[in-house]
Amino acid sequence: MRLMLHCCCGPCTLHPGTTLLQRGMSVTGCFYNPNIHPLQEYLRRREGMAQTAAHLGLSMHWLDEEYHPARFLEPVQDHTNRCEFCYRLRLERVAQVAAATGHDAISTTLLYSKYQNHALIRQCGEALAAHYNLTFLYEDFRTGWQQGIDESKALHLYRQPYCGCIYSEFDRYQKQLRRLFAA
Repeated sequence: MRLMLHCCCGPCTLHPGTTLLQRGMSVTGCFYNPNIHPLQEYLRRREGMAQTAAHLGLSMHWLDEEYHPARFLEPVQDHTNRCEFCYRLRLERVAQVAAATGHDAISTTLLYSKYQNHALIRQCGEALAAHYNLTFLYEDFRTGWQQGIDESKALHLYRQPYCGCIYSEFDRYQKQLRRLFAA
């Protein structure tokens, strides 16, 4: 099976990437994350992903030329579930690239995070894979959560403090902001 693995960042790719490669799968990573804000955060995560890819010997497909936060920010305003929109946006682009490059399946490192909605990721992934005549490989990679954290620290990878979009950044720091204004 030729798998294209959507990679959100280096730390989240360590465990799934290692697991899939150890199984002898042909895995190509795909970095497509127009949701990440601001640009400096995007660049930090991209560099961490490059370090991880080199560490794992993972072939990568970089869609950096398509980084444009407006692709996420403008349409997400019309959606009540921003995470669903984000999953669908990224997985659809990965499915398009996978289909065009002869891959059989897609998956995502978002399935490593205990903070992501696995049921929704799976639903989006399966629907998009079917649309592009691919298979969606669902696996609960959260079993390697601590292992991935430990390995990312040992490799000195950049570990992000929020999911990636401006909304998740706000959610992450909202309590600090309230304390600041209360003082």
